[in-house]
Amino acid sequence: MERKYFRTFSVFVTLIILITACDRIVWDQNVEAPTKTPIICPTECVEILPTDCHPAEKLHSILWVQTSGEYLMAATQSYTLARVMLDKGLEDSSWTAAVEQSGDFSNLPPAIIVDVDETVLDNTPFHARLERGGINWSTDQFYEWVAEAQAEAVPGSVDFLQYAQSRGVTVFYITNRSYEYEQPTRENLINNGFPMSQDFDTLLTNGEMENWGSDKVNRRSNVAGRFRIILLIGDTLNDFMPNTNTDPEQRFTMLDEHQEYWNEKWIIIPNPIYGGWEGALFDFDYSLSKEQIFDHKLNYLDTFE
Repeated sequence: MERKYFRTFSVFVTLIILITACDRIVWDQNVEAPTKTPIICPTECVEILPTDCHPAEKLHSILWVQTSGEYLMAATQSYTLARVMLDKGLEDSSWTAAVEQSGDFSNLPPAIIVDVDETVLDNTPFHARLERGGINWSTDQFYEWVAEAQAEAVPGSVDFLQYAQSRGVTVFYITNRSYEYEQPTRENLINNGFPMSQDFDTLLTNGEMENWGSDKVNRRSNVAGRFRIILLIGDTLNDFMPNTNTDPEQRFTMLDEHQEYWNEKWIIIPNPIYGGWEGALFDFDYSLSKEQIFDHKLNYLDTFE
């Protein structure tokens, strides 16, 4: 008898909950909600409220790197190709990957140059923190992350660089991280198993020498004067050639002019989160507001209209 009454009471309570929910749905549809209504992003929304249309602009890019098998395959494929090209370059004394290398370099010892961020070290946890907190990127926050020295290796990178070392190839890391954070960067690399010379400095940071700026030309030239550079590996055009801070069309032109380096001497690691490609969309003017940058990006969308 108790179970019968309990079932009857349960049904009665369930009906009340359903009726209340239905009433709330009807109220939400007919009365202006007291809280902010979620925004779907048609064209008119972009024109009126651009900031509300991209609350997490880099979300999908970060998730692609962190969760997709496709990224794992792409990064590993790049380093597999690098191994093949390294062997090929070692057999050809006339082979060089650096546009800065000239003269007779055939008898120089072999080296490769790799970028650090998003090329051998994965900083997506840092970018994920920004997205979760709705925080804009800043130099101070990035270097707080660098000081933690806990970035993990990009897939395939450690195995390849250890292989290069086993072939007698010196690995140079040319990064635009500030020289003030060279120690935690070095620690992070070593802890991941990346080879690091004990005889001389192979981690060349931004500002370490007077003429070592964000354009990596002078640092590549420094290496090219002492070593034959077999490969360049990076995630943005600045890792391969000079003067890349220009508009997208000119960047394509420059890349086309160096097409003989593609897929053999220059190995690209996928980075959909940030890079020179993004800065080119708003003339590398990082003083612009988030809304202004978003508007510039929209102008580059090709809809065939």
